[in-house]
Amino acid sequence: MNRVISFSNQKGGAGKTTTSREIAIYLANAGKKVLIIDSDPQGNLSKSITDQSVEKWGGLYEALSGENFIVQEIEPELFLLPGDIRLSLLEKNLLGEIDAHTRLKKLLKEPLFKKFEYIIIDTPPSLGVLTINALTASKYLIIPMNPALYSMQGTNDLMNTIGKVRKNLNTELSILGVIINSFDSIPVITRQIKAEIEAAFLSLVFKTTISKSIKIEEAIAEQKGVIHFDCKVKEQIITLGKELLARILENERGKLQPSTWTVSGSQA
Repeated sequence: MNRVISFSNQKGGAGKTTTSREIAIYLANAGKKVLIIDSDPQGNLSKSITDQSVEKWGGLYEALSGENFIVQEIEPELFLLPGDIRLSLLEKNLLGEIDAHTRLKKLLKEPLFKKFEYIIIDTPPSLGVLTINALTASKYLIIPMNPALYSMQGTNDLMNTIGKVRKNLNTELSILGVIINSFDSIPVITRQIKAEIEAAFLSLVFKTTISKSIKIEEAIAEQKGVIHFDCKVKEQIITLGKELLARILENERGKLQPSTWTVSGSQA
């Protein structure tokens, strides 16, 4: 059984790509067989871990278009289905198609994907067809948030979209949690915003907070995970990864308690 996890937040700069990338690398280094799917047309996650050409091997564009593709092996236990700018064209072409929102879910049922224990999906900073495809195909959703001004902006739209996906496309979708990342404890404003996020999402917020760190940028530049660097944020990623695995285990045992999202009276 594979666990499909989408990282989604329609607000740009929320840390989706960074957190999904680091969690995927952590899981692979913990001995889990992991596939990363980059469904963002910007393709930043793909570029941050490999130089292999998407034109040569194919990627998510080909996979969703019914064309030939190869899942790229990045390192032992870590694989990639890359994204690129052509996904923007695909998203436009899918509008009006009867299977527009379910193509990724159908794709992941193919035998090729059965071997992966975890499938991590990085979504675009929007609530368009590609993001809805990811939510429809996922068992779990993680919402990364940067404790900066306007970080809560648009969250109602995200929660409404999640509700519609649950009702119409994927009744099994559940919110695994909210990750606060790029946190700098020195400015008062960031501590205040962090407190607002925690007050809004309650127990949905992961206990582990990821600090703002240049080491993450260095890891991306070297196409490595930050867990391969000797730094504070390495330990945070490891702790977060363990917390994520524990939440999944609790959910599968039926012990994960439902949480209430209190902003504007919406429920999570």
